[in-house]
Amino acid sequence: MPLFWKIYLPTLAGLILYNEYLIHIYHSFQWAELECETDSCVKILFVADPQILGNTFDRKLYWPLANLDSDRYVYQGFRHMHLKRTYKRVVQHTTPDVICFLGDLMDEGSVASDVQFADYFTRFVNIFSQPTASTLMFYIPGDNDIGGEGLETIKSDRVLRFKQYFNEQDELTVESMVRFVNVNRISMTIPPTTAPSIPEQPLQAYTVLLSHLPILRWTDPFTYKVIDDLQPNVIFSAHEHKSLHVKTHRNRLSQGVTYVPLNTKRETRHEVLEFNLDYLKDTRELLEFVVPTCSYRMGEMKIGYGYAMFDGDKLRYTVLWTSQRFYQLAAYSMLLIPLKLVCGQIWCGVLKRYWCCCRKRNRTYLPLPLA
Repeated sequence: MPLFWKIYLPTLAGLILYNEYLIHIYHSFQWAELECETDSCVKILFVADPQILGNTFDRKLYWPLANLDSDRYVYQGFRHMHLKRTYKRVVQHTTPDVICFLGDLMDEGSVASDVQFADYFTRFVNIFSQPTASTLMFYIPGDNDIGGEGLETIKSDRVLRFKQYFNEQDELTVESMVRFVNVNRISMTIPPTTAPSIPEQPLQAYTVLLSHLPILRWTDPFTYKVIDDLQPNVIFSAHEHKSLHVKTHRNRLSQGVTYVPLNTKRETRHEVLEFNLDYLKDTRELLEFVVPTCSYRMGEMKIGYGYAMFDGDKLRYTVLWTSQRFYQLAAYSMLLIPLKLVCGQIWCGVLKRYWCCCRKRNRTYLPLPLA
């Protein structure tokens, strides 16, 4: 037994140190560095589908522990993601000017009571805090925040509540260079101030559409209205939980679009894509990025954050991948097996009850009959 603990405890401590600290440092060393080449440079961090847990759908005996753990890991059926620490590390790596949250911020926002929503909001801002006073935070809702998933209807009071808590804005212009527009495909609405006749918007600003649901996924009248009215230079969306992108011409929308996986292969997972925004505008091409989820609770093996830089007339984009939590949980599970065996032997040795497998039983062995 002393030899077992001398081997087991250092192994457990080393595994925890690696899974909870060293693995994040290792991944941060692999992330791409985007350096500004001009004075007009805006760095943007995209956070998609965190879906912090609520208290309604997880009514198990261990749900308080799960919610306590979800400040660091988003939890569902022992699936965790180190949200708070990875968010802090990507913020330190990118030092963004703007952080855009692309919806589904909460798992139960659309069904939560006012008291529950206030509690979820407190937990959310504790995880995804504003790094500096000058960092701009831009929030848009998802179907889990205001409704609209499946047969669930969108309720006006849920929409208003999200606006009040997260200070949801229709538009945001940064450095007279990048103009973010909140497009709500769930309710099929466009902010009224985005009409092209409004003179306040600077003409030189690139228009970036932010949507929870992908805009180009469906070629319906709403898609054409968004493109014709807003004339976007690039679109960022979420909801799919995967890293995808598509570049197509406006005239080919009626034929449908095919989203291509982005930075998912091992040899290209840290690749930086570069586009000339003026060229895309002149050729009337459409560009949309689907940001992967940063949460492990959806069961995705590849999770991370989107990172973009508008530098003059150039757009650079990459994905900051984080650790694959399933492998870490598997290692923890394997390490629990010898501990359970040892604890079972200790338990039997203390109690010596009849049902213990380690208790000696008196057996009477009768002689076998002779043939």
